[in-house]
Amino acid sequence: MFRSKKWVLSAAAAALLITSGTGALQPSTATAASAPIKVTLDGKSLALDASPIVVSGRTLVPYSSIVKSLGGTASWNNSTKTVIATSGGVKVKLTAGSKTAYINDKSSQLDAAPVIKNGKTFVPLRLLTEAFGKWVNWSSKSRTVAISSKLTLQTSAGSFTLNKRPQRIVTLSSSDTEMIYALGGKVVGRPTAMGKVNPPEAASAVEVGSTHGILFEKLASVKPDLVIANPSLMSQKATMEKLGAQVLFNSHNTYDQIKSSIRLYGKLLSNESTAEQVIANMDRTVSSLQKPAAKPKTLIVYGAPGSFVVALPSSYPGNFLELAGGTNVAAKFPKMDKMPQYSELSMERIVASNPDLILLITHGDAAEVKGSFKKEFETNPAWKNLSAVKEDRFEVLPSELFAANPGIRAPEAIKSINKLLNQVK
Repeated sequence: MFRSKKWVLSAAAAALLITSGTGALQPSTATAASAPIKVTLDGKSLALDASPIVVSGRTLVPYSSIVKSLGGTASWNNSTKTVIATSGGVKVKLTAGSKTAYINDKSSQLDAAPVIKNGKTFVPLRLLTEAFGKWVNWSSKSRTVAISSKLTLQTSAGSFTLNKRPQRIVTLSSSDTEMIYALGGKVVGRPTAMGKVNPPEAASAVEVGSTHGILFEKLASVKPDLVIANPSLMSQKATMEKLGAQVLFNSHNTYDQIKSSIRLYGKLLSNESTAEQVIANMDRTVSSLQKPAAKPKTLIVYGAPGSFVVALPSSYPGNFLELAGGTNVAAKFPKMDKMPQYSELSMERIVASNPDLILLITHGDAAEVKGSFKKEFETNPAWKNLSAVKEDRFEVLPSELFAANPGIRAPEAIKSINKLLNQVK
C-alpha cells in the first residue's frame, strides 16, 4: 500500500527521484553526485539519459528512460510543468516545484519537489516505482538503487514470492492489521471486530471474516490483490486466489515471532527502518520490566465456563508469562491436537501443580467473569484448596490485550502480567 501522508525516505537511501522538461535550477539547491549512482531493474543496469543530481539531500535522476524501463509511458505539459506517467492502469502526476503528487488522482506529499535542470525534469523514483507495483532498495556501499519487479519473503509457512507490489491488502487477524498500519500501510479489508478496532484508521475497512471463517462475498467486494492469512486457512487458498489475490500465509505465537512478522511486513511495505524502530521500542518496554525475585507459579486459563483450555509456553499468553517473570505450571501439560499451543483443562494436573496465581482470559465482561469464577472456585472442592484460590489471587486479563494476539501491543500485555506477578507475596 502507499503511504498517503508523507513519503519518508531514509537519509542513506535518499528519496530517489525521476524526469522530463525544460528550465533551470539554482546551484545552491542542486549539486552533482559525489560518486556515480547506479540504477538497476531486476539486477540489470539501466542507462539514464542524465546523471543523478542531489537536491536538499535527496538524490534525483531523470525520468524518461526509467519510466520506459518500468513499462510505462510519460507525457510532459510544458505550460503547467507537469509530468504524467502511466503504467498498468496507474497514473502518476507530478509538477515541477510542487511537493504534491497524485496517484490515480489521490494526493501524496513528497519530501522534495520535482525540479528542472538543463532541460530535464527530475521527479521521485521511489514514488513512481512503488506506484507501478515494484520495490526499491538502496545500497550505500555500492551506491546502487535496485528496483525489483518481484519480492521473495520468508514467512512462518515458508518462502513466498509477490508478483507485484500490493495496493489492496486484506488482513484476517487484528494483529496483522495493526502491524500493517504501524508500518505506514493500510488495508481495504480487515477481520470482523468483536470490540474496538485498532488502529482507529482501520475502522472504515470492510469486515471480511477472520481466521475462523471468511466472508467471501465481502472479500470479493474489496478486490484484494494480497490477502494475509493464518496457515490454518490454507484449504481456502484456491478460493481466495480466484478473486485475483495472492495469499500470504503467516502466523506468530510468541514475542520473537511477532517481531519476525513486523520485519516481514516492513520488507513487504519497503519500510524496514520503521519496522526496526517499532521493534526497538517494544524491546525497550519489555527490558525495562522489574521481574519478581521468585517466579510465581502461574496458570493461564483461556475460554468460558464449559470450554476452558490452558495456555502452554508456546502460546502467546504462555510466552508473555515467561517474559514477564513467571513460571508456567502447564509447561509439561500435553498439547491439544487441533490447538497445539494449548492443553485441555485437567483438574488433576492443576491440583498437582498448585499455582500461586491464576490468570483468566475471556471475551466477556471482566467483573462478571471474575465473579463467576470466584463462585466456581469457592464451591468446587478441587479448586478451593489451591493456594491461588485461598489467597484470592486470580485475575481476569484485559480482553483487549489477550482475547486475540495483540501483535505490536505485546509489550503492554507482558507488562500487565508482570504487574500481577509482582503482587504475589
